[in-house]
Amino acid sequence: MNAKLMSIDAKRPAEPFGTAFTGYLKGLPSSTMKNNGTVMTEIWCRPGKTGIIGLLLCLHWQALYSGAGNDWKQNMKRVEDILNAISAEPNL
Repeated sequence: MNAKLMSIDAKRPAEPFGTAFTGYLKGLPSSTMKNNGTVMTEIWCRPGKTGIIGLLLCLHWQALYSGAGNDWKQNMKRVEDILNAISAEPNL
């Protein structure tokens, strides 16, 4: 995203990107996926370069460059659970 803003060509993710992204999502605390008021404290749930848009962009890259197999489908479900937890936040 930063490369696009700076009008430079960004390198596409390497083949192992999908495995790394799956590992990242699996490593998120289980409280991240639950509707119990803790998801908004996560660093990636804030505005900016590390925000939730990063998760969506990574899903897109995983589908394009790492194959949209079972890992991708499971990651879609994980991100869906995260988005449901965000939308269930009482302070929103």
